[in-house]
Amino acid sequence: MYSDSELYNCKYNQYSNEDRKLILKLFPIDIWVFIILSPITFFGTMKIVYQFLKDTKLFGVPGDSVFVIMIMNGIESMVQFSTAIYVLKYNEAPLKNAFCEITGLAISIVFVISNLNIFVYAAYPLALIYNTLKSAARLLRIFNYSIVCIIILVVIFGHNIVSLTLNGICAISATDSETMDFVISLSYLLIFLLFGTMSVIYVLTLKKLIPKYSTIRRVRGQYLRHYQRFIGFSLIMKFLLGIFSAINLLNCYKFQKTWLEVSATLQNITQALCILGQTIIIFNDSSLKLIFNHSSTADDNNENDMKEISLQQFNVLEQLHKEMKKTQVTSMLAGVQILRRIKLEDVVQYKDLVIQDEQDGSGSNSSQGDLSELMDAFSQPFTLDEIEECLVTNLNNEILQEKLKINQEIQVFSMRCILYAPKIFNYFITLDNIDIEDCFDLIKNSACIDQFTGPDGGKSGEFFFFSYNNQLIIKTMRQSEVNTYKKRLYNFATYQFNNHQSLLNKIYGMYTFERQEQAHSRVHFLIMKNISLGIPRTSILRTYDMKGSEYDREVLAKKPSSDLSKITLKDLDFFKIEQEIWVEDSISKKLNQSLKTDSNFLERQQLIDYSLLVMIIDWNQKEEELQKYLDGQQINVIPSIKEKGIYYHIAIIDYLQRWNVNKSLERQTKKIIKMNMQLDTSAQEPSIYGRRFQEKLINRIVPLK
Repeated sequence: MYSDSELYNCKYNQYSNEDRKLILKLFPIDIWVFIILSPITFFGTMKIVYQFLKDTKLFGVPGDSVFVIMIMNGIESMVQFSTAIYVLKYNEAPLKNAFCEITGLAISIVFVISNLNIFVYAAYPLALIYNTLKSAARLLRIFNYSIVCIIILVVIFGHNIVSLTLNGICAISATDSETMDFVISLSYLLIFLLFGTMSVIYVLTLKKLIPKYSTIRRVRGQYLRHYQRFIGFSLIMKFLLGIFSAINLLNCYKFQKTWLEVSATLQNITQALCILGQTIIIFNDSSLKLIFNHSSTADDNNENDMKEISLQQFNVLEQLHKEMKKTQVTSMLAGVQILRRIKLEDVVQYKDLVIQDEQDGSGSNSSQGDLSELMDAFSQPFTLDEIEECLVTNLNNEILQEKLKINQEIQVFSMRCILYAPKIFNYFITLDNIDIEDCFDLIKNSACIDQFTGPDGGKSGEFFFFSYNNQLIIKTMRQSEVNTYKKRLYNFATYQFNNHQSLLNKIYGMYTFERQEQAHSRVHFLIMKNISLGIPRTSILRTYDMKGSEYDREVLAKKPSSDLSKITLKDLDFFKIEQEIWVEDSISKKLNQSLKTDSNFLERQQLIDYSLLVMIIDWNQKEEELQKYLDGQQINVIPSIKEKGIYYHIAIIDYLQRWNVNKSLERQTKKIIKMNMQLDTSAQEPSIYGRRFQEKLINRIVPLK
């Protein structure tokens, strides 16, 4: 017999053939474990992969990670099975041959990608909290593709880097150096320590920040039960793998005891059980089972059952995300209603609130702004003290029921609600005869809330919510926009008071809501007028968003066959389709002057990136209803002289963007990318932006004749 020191060498490829056969015969159990368990794992993963390919709705977040993990588990089970068959056939472990090269490459790719996706799967709750689900999924796909390419290149250009590892499976081996082996093994353990720690933190964070009521409770429970089972099982198995791998490594270099080679067998068995267990947990996911059942009963033709099943998507985290957005919108509507019921005498000052505003780049946080241009204003109806006032109230489920007396079960977040300058906004609400409480009534808006899916604010990522009657819009704001508007609120209020023909789209309130569960998380939003005046979307023929720029300002070139009523067109599209706004000469002159006056005002406020929104609406069927909106607003809603019953709805929107360093860098970057320093980008200095807005847009669409 051999002694331990004579028998044991660190690398299997250093054994003689006779020694290698002896070692493999010591503990053959792992070979049979591979043969028995690997086919089960493989067919289970292929069933799940097939279901993903059959129903692409399963992809997304966290479906992408699960799909990749299942593919990796399937590949690893194939490697385990083929290795076991090789050993049984040749009665020895694989040498440095083609079989070892292929399986070694496969197992190395699997190891990196699978563990990364498990880690990212654990991190998805954090992506939920910070609203980065789509970007997280996109980055994960890029990483998965990249790491496969990198490993393949390493193998192609590397030299003798694939060989047997300490547990008898071919893989990219570390080195024959004791130091490097320990460094790599330590890194392996640290990675899983980080994985385990962050997974626990993510679970606790999700539990803390996701409310435990209403529809969220069901979806939250469905996701968390499966999520915790999968992550918990993976953590335990990875921990055991780390222990057995450490024993194997220490035995290689320190102990050199033959009987401790059982750690290699235990490592193989644990890995086989790990991928099998992960597959079983995924396979038994309740929402995925519903989809399997749907597949087996496809001939049932029961439309109601199919509709109900279709709602149970595997992508429950995204569904949870949507439910949170719906609860946020419900809370915003409820807060607006409650704030409207507080007496205007019960105001407090900004200074009484713990609100830390960011600097807006002007060197001051004052709400007054530059008042010099308003000194000669015809009338100054507002005081600076009124600008500094706000209303504050708390909101929770008990307050909701007490204040609004709603019989239905409606759940809201616990939060503090702030309305800025209530007397100022109330003046314009009363002037325009706006019933905000009715527009944002929770019961009347229930259908709109149910259909709400989240951000749809274009590049900004902000979301819009339209009231049930389409008369008002809630739009979330960035902190920089809040600061910009607060600083210039007195200017805007005074300007719009003295310019009733202004086409600046009316803002009827600016709010900040602070979640109690997230002390530093605030949602800022404003309520503004919807210039369509509540007309059904089927009556909106075309919508144009124009800035006076020509760079990247054409939609139809990319979507030539689109339904024009369902997309927002831009400058070049307008000039091709409409040429100009066809109204009476007297109205055209008045419209031209009002737009230029507004543009000059925005230029003095150092604001840019605003747009002229033009809607072409068919009022033929509801022309009588339109008349109630026309008093004093003829400049906003103008009949076309080309087609009877067709009206132009016009307003300047998105006027809270300041010219700053970021905008300057954006302009220069676009010029460099396009290699054209004369490029007419959207972002320009206020004076240039205003001049272009007037010369290349206003004078073209409403020319003076």
